[in-house]
Amino acid sequence: MRSVHNTIVHLRWLVCLAVLCMSTGATCIPKRPLAEFKPQPIFSAPPSIEQMAEVVNRSRNIQSLQSNFVTINPNQIRNLDASLVWQRERRFKISGGISRMMGNNFEVGSNEQYFWMSVRDGMRPQLFYARHDEFESQALRRILPVSPLWILEALGISELDPYKVLGAPMTRPDGMLEIATFAPSATGSYTRSLVIDPKYGFTRQVFLKDPTGRLVASASQSEHNFYSSVSMALPHKVLIQLIPAIDPPTEIDVTIGSYVINGLDATSNVGFDLPNQNGYEVINLVQFNQGLPQAVTPIQVAPPGTVAVPPPAAPQQLPPTAYRTVPWDGRTLR
Repeated sequence: MRSVHNTIVHLRWLVCLAVLCMSTGATCIPKRPLAEFKPQPIFSAPPSIEQMAEVVNRSRNIQSLQSNFVTINPNQIRNLDASLVWQRERRFKISGGISRMMGNNFEVGSNEQYFWMSVRDGMRPQLFYARHDEFESQALRRILPVSPLWILEALGISELDPYKVLGAPMTRPDGMLEIATFAPSATGSYTRSLVIDPKYGFTRQVFLKDPTGRLVASASQSEHNFYSSVSMALPHKVLIQLIPAIDPPTEIDVTIGSYVINGLDATSNVGFDLPNQNGYEVINLVQFNQGLPQAVTPIQVAPPGTVAVPPPAAPQQLPPTAYRTVPWDGRTLR
């Protein structure tokens, strides 16, 4: 029981790092010229669903994001520095640590098959991973209630399909428009709500509820900057909450200093590989969610052009995991 508890506590910290996913850190955030990046009003009257969809769906113009100027603060513990790269659809990587001078001690990444979270903060580095399809097929997710790919939505990369809208937009007491849509998944239909500014057209909040109606994730967005190259505004401050079914919620405060949009070669797939597993304790998150025994074995990655077969569950028990607490603070995240 002790090793399971320690693994849970350590993984909660990695969840914080996972939600960094789309941001990158620096203690000195560059300031943008307000005249150049200030959003301009789009709507002079309450917009229709189709008009809101047209503005929100400008996110489809974004094929890649990069940033070296983001600060992340998990659970109000301490700011972390990192660097980020994302390329449609599932390719991203963020790595960083306490400071750039001390080097990277964590990495969160994804490619078309897998996502992973690695940490090197002690004598026993750990690598958590899962196949996207296997993770999405699990209804019970103890620590990570949503796929790390949901982070895109938290950072303003949303889409709005008018055919998935559940009823007319609702005007909230603060004047914002809230519109609910259904989001199909392998475990049932989730409900996603977008809170949209009726004047500027960008999203200010996102809520996600599971098929039972329980809130599992939310994001509050502010300090939007307008990017003329894609004709849309992105938030530069985001407060994210993850709410697992069993464990306490996790809160991550993200500040993005600047983005490079569509700066990657669309044909490039370099840098989105699983980390070298040598020296890592390897933990399958899908098996962890199922309560199955873990195996410290290499991840089986299929050669190009073949279909990957997930590694079978091993009969032996995972070696005890010694939780070392986070390196910048003596407290544990509970």
